[in-house]
Amino acid sequence: SQIYLFTVEFGLCKQNGLIKAYGAGLLSSYRELMHALSNKPEYKPFDPEVAAVHPYQDQAFQPVYFIAENFEDAKVKLQNYALNIKKPFSLHYDPFTNSIEIMNTPQKVKKALSQTKVELKNLCLALENLS
Repeated sequence: SQIYLFTVEFGLCKQNGLIKAYGAGLLSSYRELMHALSNKPEYKPFDPEVAAVHPYQDQAFQPVYFIAENFEDAKVKLQNYALNIKKPFSLHYDPFTNSIEIMNTPQKVKKALSQTKVELKNLCLALENLS
């Protein structure tokens, strides 16, 4: 929940050397936004490992905000963090159905591998055609 709050709600990132807000909580509250961009709060570099355990304030303005180097940096760090979360299951995103499936049977894993194999073959052919 802390990562959600420090990104989706109160996310900040740099753009052309300036601090910009992308969090919905900041963009929907003029007073919180002015506080976030003032010299009052503490700023920390965005690190999902740190943000995940950092307490947040739900009764007043945030005393600490995490700032990503840019939006892409935040996205990559979040993806890497999510990949390393230990969980007793695996997930597979199916872009054709726009859904996520739990890989909990050998058949589901084989189906996903088969689809991936077809995609890799198509990508290899496209690369050969470009050469």
